[in-house]
Amino acid sequence: MMETTVIIGAGASGLLCGCELAKQQANVIILEQSNKSGRKILASGNGRCNLSNTNLDMYFYNTDDKRIEKIINDFNVKDYFNQIGVLTRQVGTLLYPRSNQSLTIKNALMNNFDQVALIEECQALKIIKRKNGYLVKSTRGDYECDNVVIATGSPASLLSGKNNYDLVNDLGLKVTDLFPSLVQIKTKPAYPKLKGVRVKCQANLYNDNELVESQTGEVLFSEQGLSGICIMQLSRLLSKCHGNLEIGLDLLEEFSESEVNILLEERLKKYGNYYLEGIFNDKLAKVLVNVDNLKDIRFKIVGTYDYTKAQVMHGGVSLEEVDENLECTKYPGIYIAGEVLDVDGDCGGYNLHFAFASGYHIAKTILSKGK
Repeated sequence: MMETTVIIGAGASGLLCGCELAKQQANVIILEQSNKSGRKILASGNGRCNLSNTNLDMYFYNTDDKRIEKIINDFNVKDYFNQIGVLTRQVGTLLYPRSNQSLTIKNALMNNFDQVALIEECQALKIIKRKNGYLVKSTRGDYECDNVVIATGSPASLLSGKNNYDLVNDLGLKVTDLFPSLVQIKTKPAYPKLKGVRVKCQANLYNDNELVESQTGEVLFSEQGLSGICIMQLSRLLSKCHGNLEIGLDLLEEFSESEVNILLEERLKKYGNYYLEGIFNDKLAKVLVNVDNLKDIRFKIVGTYDYTKAQVMHGGVSLEEVDENLECTKYPGIYIAGEVLDVDGDCGGYNLHFAFASGYHIAKTILSKGK
């Protein structure tokens, strides 16, 4: 008799796990608490779905766990989605569906869901161990199964709901401290008048004046501080720093300090009050008139936006709780997938890649055990 698997959460890891199990005609039930599956997939890459990155060095993740590294490197996103009908395109190191539409990915994963019972607006409430398998109690009934895949995501951006860790907490699994990650940073000073202004520059994170990390890219000024991809990348490191934290912006990173001094001096003589407007956004130029060093404008970090504005959460179910197959050592037959685990990465497809890879790995494990 074929085993039944209940997947809790219809996000990236849950849908891909269900897709892979359904290929083998497995009995699959997916419970999704919201009224729409794949919400984070649809939001990824501003609706274009940044699937993965061709540079999967573990430097871009918060862990160097060899089990996680193997799962990440063993999964080829391009090959997998090509096999289920999605052509991809590469932009730099970023991988997208050729359609440039996130919906393409969701639809491809659900294309063979005829054998899958996908139940939306259904919140899983409790997982109960039975003599043979498990009982999953939910707001829409009880479901008996042999395997449970917990793919509830995190509360980041609220696209996966709020109660993501209730089930794992109820099972007594260790959840590490949680912090918003890939999130806007609150600073002093902040420049509300610059809200929406973007500038290409180098952003440096300092801890007690010691350089922690540098990112080059676009910085976006917000009402309470700084945003943009390079700022959000640096936000991942804040939970590991415990001193006086600052962001330093080098707005003229292509010039040395001496070159900047000469450039600005010459421009001031030649163009007068227009000497900065010819280099920067008009609003930004007016602020920079009162700044001494355009190679190192310091902003004291006073916090971040909360988890509702974050792309992911740093922290989650401790990797101590799972084996190399992401199966709970305390509960054989229960697997933990995707963002609910203590695995997070940089912007650029890293988090979605791990979600897909973990769902795939768990499906393959379940199918191999069922043979």
